[in-house]
Amino acid sequence: MGWLVICGWQAILAGSAYLGGNMILALATLTHPNYTPELWQGTLVYWAVMAVSIGINTVFSTDCAVHMAEEIHGANIVIPWCMLSTTLLNGVLGFAMLVALLFVTVDIDSVLESPTGALGFPFMQVFQNATGSRGGATAMICIIIIMMICASIAFLATSSRIVFAFGRDRGLPFSRTMATVQLSTAIPLHAIFVMAFVSCLIGLINIGSATAFNAVISLGVSSLYSSYVLTEALLLYHRICGTIRSPSQMSNSIWHANELVWGPFHVPGIWGILLNTFAVGYGIIVIIFSIFPQVLNPDPAHMNYSCLVTGAIMLFAVVYYFVYARKVYSGPVVEIAPHQIA
Repeated sequence: MGWLVICGWQAILAGSAYLGGNMILALATLTHPNYTPELWQGTLVYWAVMAVSIGINTVFSTDCAVHMAEEIHGANIVIPWCMLSTTLLNGVLGFAMLVALLFVTVDIDSVLESPTGALGFPFMQVFQNATGSRGGATAMICIIIIMMICASIAFLATSSRIVFAFGRDRGLPFSRTMATVQLSTAIPLHAIFVMAFVSCLIGLINIGSATAFNAVISLGVSSLYSSYVLTEALLLYHRICGTIRSPSQMSNSIWHANELVWGPFHVPGIWGILLNTFAVGYGIIVIIFSIFPQVLNPDPAHMNYSCLVTGAIMLFAVVYYFVYARKVYSGPVVEIAPHQIA
C-alpha cells in the first residue's frame, strides 16, 4: 500500500505542475491569439514550476510542513477536524464557484472550441466573455495559476514526507538515505530532491507523447483510491471482528507494537460500520470509473492506461517485497512514550 500512496502522490505532484505550466501557456494563447504552444515548451514551464516548488520547500519549510500528522500536537483530534472542515469548506466554495461559472457560460460549444478550450482550459474563455476585457480575464486567470503553483509546492511537501516516512519504515530502496533529516534545516532534503527529480523525468515523457504522460499522471486517482479502499476494508474487517481495543482497556497494561486502539475521534458501533462500508463501496466505484477510457472504442491515443500502470506498480511492490523488503521491513515504525515500556 505504501508504494501505491507514493506513486499516487508522485502523479498528483507531476499533474499539478503540468497543469500550472500549461495554464501559463494557455494564458499566452489568450493574450496572443497567433501563438501556438509546443509540447517541449510545456515541459520547460513544467520544470520552472517544479523549480519554484523545490526552492520553497528547501528554503522556507524549516521545521517541516504540517503534512505529516506526527508533526502536529494533538494530531489524533486536530487532523480529523481539519479533514472534515476542509472538505466542508471546499465543497461549499466549489459548489458556489461552479454555479457562478455555469451562470455566465452562455454558449458552451463556443467556449470548448476556443483556443484555450482546445488546450483544456475553457474557463479562460469564460472569464474573458464574462468580463469583456482581456486584462480583467488575465488578472483572474493569474490568481488561479498562482493557486496551482502553490498547490504544487504543497504536494511536493506532502509527497516528500510520505517518502521520508516509508523510508524510515525501511519499505523503500536506499531507505536510510530517504529517512535522513538535515540537522541544519530539519527537513528531509533527500526525499524532496528524489520526488522532484522523478517529477522532472516524468516531464520528459510529455515531449514525446502527451498520451504516455497522461497515463502516468492518471495514477493519482487509481493508486490513491486503491490505498484508501485497502485501508477502509481492513478497518471494516477489524470493526466487525471487534479486535480494536478501547483506551480504557489499555490502562495499566503494556502496549504492543502495531496494536489497534481507538483514538478519541471515531464513530462507534453500527454507524461506524455503515460509514466504513459506504467508504469501501464508494472507493471501488471511483476506481472502476477511473480506469474507463473517455470515449467508446478508443484508439491507442485515447486509451486509459491507468489500470495497466497501477497494476504494474502493485506487481513491482509484491516482487520487491518477496525479493528484498521482507528481510528488513516489519511494518511501520511505532514511537511510544517511556512509561509504556515495561
